[in-house]
Amino acid sequence: MMADAAPVTSPDINTTFRIRRWYRRRDVLFIIIVTAIVAVYYAYGYATGPGRITADLHAALDADPKRVNIVITPKFAPEQFHMAVFQEYGAMRGTEGMAATLYRVKPADVRRLSRRYWIEKIDLAPGK
Repeated sequence: MMADAAPVTSPDINTTFRIRRWYRRRDVLFIIIVTAIVAVYYAYGYATGPGRITADLHAALDADPKRVNIVITPKFAPEQFHMAVFQEYGAMRGTEGMAATLYRVKPADVRRLSRRYWIEKIDLAPGK
């Protein structure tokens, strides 16, 4: 008796399944946003870094020395974290007010330091 009955099909069987695009996934969006933030941070450092090096230090670096002595002026009083970063690049010779003196710094490291957002100015150390 049931042999005459038509098979039951649902016309909307494919509409209930939503295809998720890879660019709409939450984890992919998170990775894209974090990557964009990191890229902007580094681009800011590369764009503004050379402006933090004074003209005297630029002239000294153009002479291609093996090492230079510098005075770093951060935007705020240097703390233990900043001193640790400075000591990675050269020998700390103390601070005076907001300025920290760093000896025997490679020219490439001077450029790396200038990319830090919290450094306001890098100058050639007085003396030798």
